[in-house]
Amino acid sequence: MAWRRKLEKKVEERHRGVVEVTGAFQRLQRIAAKGPVAFCKEALGFEPTKYQVEFLEDKAQFIAQLWSRQSGKDYAACSKLFWYAVANDGVQLAVVGPSFRQSKLVIRKINSFIQQSLPKDVPYREILVGRKPLKTKVSLVNGSIIEAYPCNPDTIRGPTLNGILATEFNFVRDDVDLYDAILFTLGTTNGFFIANSTPWSRNHIFYKICNDPEFDDYSRHHVNWEQALEPNGPLKKGILAKIKKQFASDPWRWRREMEAEWSEDDDCWLPTSLITGCTDPEMEIKEFGGELHSFWSTDLPPDLPR
Repeated sequence: MAWRRKLEKKVEERHRGVVEVTGAFQRLQRIAAKGPVAFCKEALGFEPTKYQVEFLEDKAQFIAQLWSRQSGKDYAACSKLFWYAVANDGVQLAVVGPSFRQSKLVIRKINSFIQQSLPKDVPYREILVGRKPLKTKVSLVNGSIIEAYPCNPDTIRGPTLNGILATEFNFVRDDVDLYDAILFTLGTTNGFFIANSTPWSRNHIFYKICNDPEFDDYSRHHVNWEQALEPNGPLKKGILAKIKKQFASDPWRWRREMEAEWSEDDDCWLPTSLITGCTDPEMEIKEFGGELHSFWSTDLPPDLPR
């Protein structure tokens, strides 16, 4: 009955998410062994910018990314997370954000790398458990998992995690409770934490991470629009000049979004901290099938109130 014992062992391993490491994955691991920058170039097919290289090569346990819009902060963070999962067998990594939808966007970016960017001799089906991508997690054949979690402290407290990425962290509500849960979750593994965001509210733990002396153990990376401007980054000069002109009457927004500096409109009616506190991270965007109707239109579906 040796075949039966062998089958039971394989079923048990599959249940634990452990499968035989393939030759394709071993080739990917050899690239990962060269470091995260080489991994981006040779495995993911892109040349990191100077500021992305500084972030990718940063070995600090706690890292803060205070980057402008469209500067590639999530692109770099996803690359680093994927590299770490490939290079280290059996690690458990988590992604949290202001909503579960935003956490899943990080998984989507990593799946995009896997399906579209890997070398031809690394078929993506041979590196994934189950041979297909999933919406909420990336399960690799070396036992490593990258999983999206809802923005809820209780969901982070349970699992044992080796690393956590908090995307758009300044927009997360219940920030103190979530941060406490993250710290204690990493306490048993001595894991790493990456927090990234564009600025939003000063009344938030992310502001303290980037500014207060008590958080000096963080390695801080600050990138504004000038550093991310072509040819040194992805931002295009032509459209950026037009955006800045359109923001002339709203300088606080330009300062937050593109200079990556905290700035709150002194004449604003609703403070940013109040807006963040009124959001519901558990709420999902409702998708309606068929034709979309404007609320300004008189041609509405019969089942909608007028």
